[in-house]
Amino acid sequence: MPLPPAFSWYQSRLWGGRVLALVGLLALGGVLWGLVQAYQSREEHTRHQIERELHTVNYLQTQSLLDWREQRLIDASTLADDSMFAQSASQWLQVPGATVLTLRIQERLRIFQERAKYTAVYLLDAQGRLWLTPHGDTNGRLPAPEMQALQEALAQAIVTVVEPRRDDFFAFPFLSVIVPLFEGTEPVGAVWLVSDVRTNLYTKLQTWPTPRETAESTLFSRHGDEVRALSPLRHDTNGKSVFQLSQMPPDDPVVQAMAGARGVLYGHDYRGRAVMAMASAVPDSPWIMVSKIDVAEAFADTQLREILALSLPVSLLLLLAGLVFAYVQRRAWRRERELKTQLQRNMRWLEGAQKAASVGYFAFDLDQKQFLMSSMANEIFGMSHTGVLSLQEWMSAIPEEDCQRVLTIHRDAMAQRTPLRTQYRIQRMDNQALRWVEVWGEYEVEVEQDRVARMIGTIQDITERKQSEQELTNYRTALEEKVRLDPMTQIPNRRALDEHVVLEWHRAMRNHTPLSLLMIDVDHFKAYNDHYGHVAGDECLRQVAAAIAACASRAGELAARYGGEEFSVLLPDTDVEQAQQSAERIRAAVEALAMEHADSSVAGCVTVSIGTTSIQPVFTPTPALDVCTEPDTVPQAAQTLFEQADAALYQAKQQGRNRVVAYASTVAQAD
Repeated sequence: MPLPPAFSWYQSRLWGGRVLALVGLLALGGVLWGLVQAYQSREEHTRHQIERELHTVNYLQTQSLLDWREQRLIDASTLADDSMFAQSASQWLQVPGATVLTLRIQERLRIFQERAKYTAVYLLDAQGRLWLTPHGDTNGRLPAPEMQALQEALAQAIVTVVEPRRDDFFAFPFLSVIVPLFEGTEPVGAVWLVSDVRTNLYTKLQTWPTPRETAESTLFSRHGDEVRALSPLRHDTNGKSVFQLSQMPPDDPVVQAMAGARGVLYGHDYRGRAVMAMASAVPDSPWIMVSKIDVAEAFADTQLREILALSLPVSLLLLLAGLVFAYVQRRAWRRERELKTQLQRNMRWLEGAQKAASVGYFAFDLDQKQFLMSSMANEIFGMSHTGVLSLQEWMSAIPEEDCQRVLTIHRDAMAQRTPLRTQYRIQRMDNQALRWVEVWGEYEVEVEQDRVARMIGTIQDITERKQSEQELTNYRTALEEKVRLDPMTQIPNRRALDEHVVLEWHRAMRNHTPLSLLMIDVDHFKAYNDHYGHVAGDECLRQVAAAIAACASRAGELAARYGGEEFSVLLPDTDVEQAQQSAERIRAAVEALAMEHADSSVAGCVTVSIGTTSIQPVFTPTPALDVCTEPDTVPQAAQTLFEQADAALYQAKQQGRNRVVAYASTVAQAD
């Protein structure tokens, strides 16, 4: 018996709905599976990014540590190659009470300590006894590790390093550099250079390129069952630096690193928190660098961002499934009603997004010469919400000095029919406040008449961004000026002088002009400091620096603090005679300050000794004092300026101080 037509229609609708629902569920499941796979893939990508960040930070900090250590060795090698100092030290060690040698050695040690920024400097004999510091006599013996390094340095005639460690000799962790001194081939003693690693090494480990609350880098070394941390642990409030391997979790990255693991590690740190870490060995040392960050912090922002990003397509898919189901089950008027509701919701979302981003949209009709503005665009211009802005009103909102430039930009874009992107200032119509806006625009072309009929686009208030960019520019400029200025005397420092010497050396080679340098030393400044105190000594240096800078006022001339009580003046386009005249003016200007100096053997006031030199930089060899150089070796050739001026300064001191001596005259005396 055949089924009634109505029942057959109902049954076909029922089966059709089930099949459609099943297909929809399968499609939804497939999409969800794809989204989960996409999330896992993006999470893995993020993990690789964080691992690369750890690797980069660890590498940079390790390299910074190596550079710092290498600089210590370079400083030590410079001192080891100073044969005059070694000869003076040998003579003094034979007769420790020699006053002249004592002052000369102390001055050399003090200048070296201040320039290289060592915490302590000691003169030793070959048996490891401490004899002299930059500030006076001392006694005692080297600690055992340093004594062993001294024996190795004297036996092999090389600079030796004792890695950073803690010892009762000092109240701080320190790095030791032993510089052997020889007179000929005979060892006479050594210099012990001590660096406080808290001030110049720890800071290199605290730098992290991104703002991370839990990120830290630490140096570790193994001593039997102990693990010692050279640098402080950032989150350890107890200040603990020694750990027992047997008492540490086996998955601690430090334990894994001590077992030989290198690269990216996962585990739990001394706080018991899950961390990602990068472990690498510091070359030529027993130290291992471990850089780590909490897993929770590393993935917190990423997980939230990915969940929000994936929730949008999931929501849209669910909404689409709901609309499809509504289309099948409900009548056409219900579907239309739902679509209208959805459209209104999207418009509210769009409006909210525009307000949050300070973005409005507009359309400009070229025939009517007026703008149709969104509510956010009206708010940016500070106008009532009429939605219409005439061309004249728009032009009046642009500052007069910018109006012509902005009109030209719009006119050229319309003539070339290219997308518009520009930034300019406007004056709000309600309070006349100046604001920066960024405009994006596209053009609609009437094909039949081949002309631009309308421009549509967006406008965004970017005032805060502009202010931030300007503040960043100002900060960078101020920082660049600060690093090239001596903080005490407020004149350029050694770094600024080195850069200026290279610049003027190239200019002198191009123009075939002489280049002169003055080396200036305040006479008996240590005696002044001891008699009047360091506060008065600092004020003395400031006044001397001001007097020197006032005398170096020509274009291109630069007065700088060379170090300690030494100053330098670079004189472009200046020959020997002119350099002598400039030096004499400076000497007289300092003497004219009439600053009392009771302990000076030269005069009753503060005086200076000045050594001068003048060089003609050229590209081909020339006789006399000219220096032959190529452009790529300018820094080495320019060093001749400092060597000659320093030699002339030494002669000025030997001849009684408070005088000017040129390098040419010192050569004549030597001959």
